[in-house]
Amino acid sequence: MGSSRRWQSLAAAGIAAAFAAGIAAGATAQEMKKITVFSGPVPKYDAVWMADANGFYKAEGLDIAFRDFPSGTTALQTFMAGQGDIVFNGDLPGVRHWIAAKKDYKLITVFERSATSYIVAARKEIAKPIDLKGKIVATRVGSTGSWFIAEFVNKNNIGSVDIKNLDTQVLPTALCQGDISAFFIWQPFGSRALEICPDKAHILATAEGYINGYAVGAARASWLATPEGADIAKRFLRATLKGLAIAEKDFPAVAAYAKAKYGLSEAATKADWDINIRANAFDKVFYSDYCNLAEWMRSEKLIEGKFDISEFIWTDGLASIDPKRVLPTPPPC
Repeated sequence: MGSSRRWQSLAAAGIAAAFAAGIAAGATAQEMKKITVFSGPVPKYDAVWMADANGFYKAEGLDIAFRDFPSGTTALQTFMAGQGDIVFNGDLPGVRHWIAAKKDYKLITVFERSATSYIVAARKEIAKPIDLKGKIVATRVGSTGSWFIAEFVNKNNIGSVDIKNLDTQVLPTALCQGDISAFFIWQPFGSRALEICPDKAHILATAEGYINGYAVGAARASWLATPEGADIAKRFLRATLKGLAIAEKDFPAVAAYAKAKYGLSEAATKADWDINIRANAFDKVFYSDYCNLAEWMRSEKLIEGKFDISEFIWTDGLASIDPKRVLPTPPPC
């Protein structure tokens, strides 16, 4: 009889433990913060890729749904409609969106910046910049590629080109088919063109000496102003910085993720990975480059008056994790 009671007690304890574990599991599931992140198929975001692959976001209590777009410009169109929580995009599209959204947009980090990651892929008969005079060239109009074209045409005294608006994934095929003479965009799309038609295409130039192109992460200012939004953004940044430590050292892991999720070849991923400057900071170079961008935008009547960077960036997140990553903002420029 005593043995039977002991077994009943053990069974009851087991049921209670299982029940408690179920409650705990349910509580944990409920505590996970669900967010949608607008991303893209480019190795510039390899810190995010590695954070995702290694479960760092889940460890921070984030359940992230990644939604991919061919360019940040396209992603921002959907973001403007009220969808998504965090969006990845380039420098020019971000500033234009900030203006259009009446400043309800702030950068939370810089994933990457580089001049050499922006390229001019051209037909082989285009041997030098002046050969583009009067020719059809393409970019995702409204993206940083538009700024690159303007600087390239101006500094090389090309005069004028016929600009065609194409999404990024279409550019390599359009070049190989001869529909355009060149395209201005970020890697790995130049590498893709060389893979498709190495006998017809080459890399005419990079953006070195013209611009520094940026890949950034941003969120709505109104969301960041809430306790929940600020908390989620900080969790996201903490996990991303852990991913950064892996991304900058473990190319095979980055290449495997790029192949599995986006079908990118190892060569195309390596071409971008090698030249990524993973800044993840608001530093002097960032401030200088964005002031240069604002100056060009004023010349094109895309922005009026001075650009106040302090209204454009959210420093609380990075500063709370690593204060060295945030320098004081400069005066409006």
